[in-house]
Amino acid sequence: MRKALLFSCAMFLIASTAVFAETLLNEDAAKNLITKIMAKVAAGDLDAAFKIMKPYAYLTSAEIDSIAIQSKPSREQYKQKYGVSIGYEFIDLKKAGDSLLRLRYIEKAKKNALLWTFYFYKAKEGWILNAFYWNEDYKPLFNE
Repeated sequence: MRKALLFSCAMFLIASTAVFAETLLNEDAAKNLITKIMAKVAAGDLDAAFKIMKPYAYLTSAEIDSIAIQSKPSREQYKQKYGVSIGYEFIDLKKAGDSLLRLRYIEKAKKNALLWTFYFYKAKEGWILNAFYWNEDYKPLFNE
């Protein structure tokens, strides 16, 4: 299940993709965007979460839609195993230099948590969502 979850949920952007994403002015704006996305995830509305993400991600709308479709079976398995989502929690924000930003959240369920990680790149115009993934492995939070 973990491999399928990682496969269907991992998203890494390709620099050659010809998409013009909207940008965010600062780290606070990036955090506010992800908080809105996580609120939709916690409410069980993954489609709305992806819709909020679309303008800021360096992917085409069709690519994000494909990720959403591929994610549904893994999300159902997770829900059956651990229960429905009951909330989310901000974990941390970390910058690497001036150009990279990582935000981590957990999505809470009755019996477990999913780690959500979002990566932003600071382009000339502002911050762009470059990658995100979720999985059951939150142990790395304790290795840093």
